[in-house]
Amino acid sequence: MSFRRGILSLMERSQLAWEGVTLAVADGWRQAAPLRAALGRQWRRTREWPLLWSFVYVALFCMLSMWAFDRPLARVLKAHVGGEVEGFFKVVTRLGEAQLYLVPAGLAWAGLMLASLRAASLAARDRLRRLAVTPGFLFLSIAISGLISNAVKFGLGRYRPRYLFDEDLYGFNFFSRAWGMNSFPSGHSQAGFAAMTALLIIFPRYDVMWLSIAVLVALSRVVTTVHYLSDAVAGSWLAICVTVALARAFRTRGWEPRLGREY
Repeated sequence: MSFRRGILSLMERSQLAWEGVTLAVADGWRQAAPLRAALGRQWRRTREWPLLWSFVYVALFCMLSMWAFDRPLARVLKAHVGGEVEGFFKVVTRLGEAQLYLVPAGLAWAGLMLASLRAASLAARDRLRRLAVTPGFLFLSIAISGLISNAVKFGLGRYRPRYLFDEDLYGFNFFSRAWGMNSFPSGHSQAGFAAMTALLIIFPRYDVMWLSIAVLVALSRVVTTVHYLSDAVAGSWLAICVTVALARAFRTRGWEPRLGREY
């Protein structure tokens, strides 16, 4: 009898505890209504002006990262990453070299435009020029974001992590031309994300592959301690924004960078 009473007592206590939890959650949900409304308004503003608000979010993250995350993360990676892991990311990071995409895209655009000048008919010329839009879009996505990235690098002159490891230096040396003082933003992250975002627009069927490559390239710059986390985030964001804005500009003028549905 006492055992049965014990079971009932335990069930009653559990029921009361569950009711208390649900009441607390419901009360918290009601009290959070102003916050939820504010977040909803901010979400609508973000959807209306995605480039502007993404800049704000990334800028805030980068400032926080520069203050709190960059140095400890770089020191941990420097101390603990090596061997095959480091070797893998040193291979992956080569996919962020801009010339891998700029040279073939530029040659393809020039070749198609030259071929259009010698086309036998107006229809053939128009078709070749439409085809030239795609490599031209890829080239400009990388080139424009690269020029902006290099301008920011020169203006800020951020010390690369090697200065932190060797001389305990961390910060900025504005308008510096030295290689080791051009850390922000990451050029490989910029080139990798520009190329892969452009390819995602051109060949959307393979979006997961393009995004995976871009993320691995940006991650490789941090893991191999060539750049800080904020450098990689800023370079990636810059590339995405420039490429998306360029795609919109192309489509406004009637130039479609995406290849046909068969791709």
